[in-house]
Amino acid sequence: RMSLDGRNRVAVVGGGIAGTLCSLVLKNRGVNPIIFDAGRNGLGGRLRGAPFLRAADPRLAVVCSMLEREGLLQRWEGRFGVLGSSGGGFLPAQVVTSSSIGGLNKANGEHVQNKPTVGGRSSASDAGDFCNFVDGSKTPTYVGIPSLSDLCPNICQFAGIEARKDTRIARATFEEGRWYLNVREGEEDSWETYDGLVLATHDASFAGGVVHFIAKAEVAASEYPDAESAMQDDDPVIGRLLGLEEALYSVREEGRMPVYTIRANFPKGFSKKVPFDAVSVPGSNLLQFLSRNVSKPKRKNDGELWTAISTSIYADNLLSNSALSDAERQSEASKILSREISQLLSPYHDGEAIQPLKVTAKRWGAAFTSRTLGLKEDSVALAPWRLTVCGDYIRDISEYAHYTSGSGGIEWSRGR
Repeated sequence: RMSLDGRNRVAVVGGGIAGTLCSLVLKNRGVNPIIFDAGRNGLGGRLRGAPFLRAADPRLAVVCSMLEREGLLQRWEGRFGVLGSSGGGFLPAQVVTSSSIGGLNKANGEHVQNKPTVGGRSSASDAGDFCNFVDGSKTPTYVGIPSLSDLCPNICQFAGIEARKDTRIARATFEEGRWYLNVREGEEDSWETYDGLVLATHDASFAGGVVHFIAKAEVAASEYPDAESAMQDDDPVIGRLLGLEEALYSVREEGRMPVYTIRANFPKGFSKKVPFDAVSVPGSNLLQFLSRNVSKPKRKNDGELWTAISTSIYADNLLSNSALSDAERQSEASKILSREISQLLSPYHDGEAIQPLKVTAKRWGAAFTSRTLGLKEDSVALAPWRLTVCGDYIRDISEYAHYTSGSGGIEWSRGR
């Protein structure tokens, strides 16, 4: 019987919120996690574009409360609600229900059920109420201090978790009870040994490749000549591994759903007559979320900065235009989306669509997943190999799946 303790190391591949929270749980259990993240700009993953964090799950609420006490998160208590696509139709969150959100869509001829889909799949992000922002507004809403982009690095610093950015895991093999990782850090290429492995990247195909290696090794160690023979004989272990491998590759092939985030600086006094701080925009084909940045805690210097998130439908259409370069797409997004913000807020300026002084748009590539494994569990744990696969593509689509996925499924870390 071998238990993992401070002398044992667990490699966590992916430095987003799932990988970071998983590392925090491991650290609290006395295990030594090491995060590997391929991003050059540091940890954060999906949080680098997120406008808020909602503690919609009891487990996440406990973590958020702890992070709030440590000064890494602060509650955002603004004037929230829903805005109609023609502007001026603001409804405070206190009087909004799910049916009224659907009604706003229907009134504009754009009911959620009839909205276009991305790649033939229903859109998780364009569901009317962005990430359950209004319908779940009774749940505490948090922002990072100084921003959510800083949350994952700050958690690692607070908990003393080692994190290595701009580092890729090219290959992972399991031999004699240990994981051997081919680590590529800059120009250096080396092999390192770990006692456990957590895959918390948004690339499900990498997880599929790791599971493929395990399944292949199980077939080689069995009495079966090949995987097909094992499947025909209904071998439960090999069958589960091969099924998981296929499902992971399938999720990856379906792809992700990017959006564009936009930052627009308006003239002084622009927000004076606007009656809200943040809204879902269920009736717009271009924007799904709009917020006044200065309403967030410790953002007093942001002045008249408004931030918004496009629909995935709009982003998909723009990205599919192969005639445009990335820079040209960003320029087009800046122009079209800032125009939509001005139009939505024009009723509060006597019908005038005031243009911003400065606009920047950025692609948020890992914003949403369009398909998941559809499991009820937050993560997939393969205890005999001390392997956990987590991320927002595991369970049913929800606005907090990527948060909770990193906090479960590592019971093997208690011992085996």
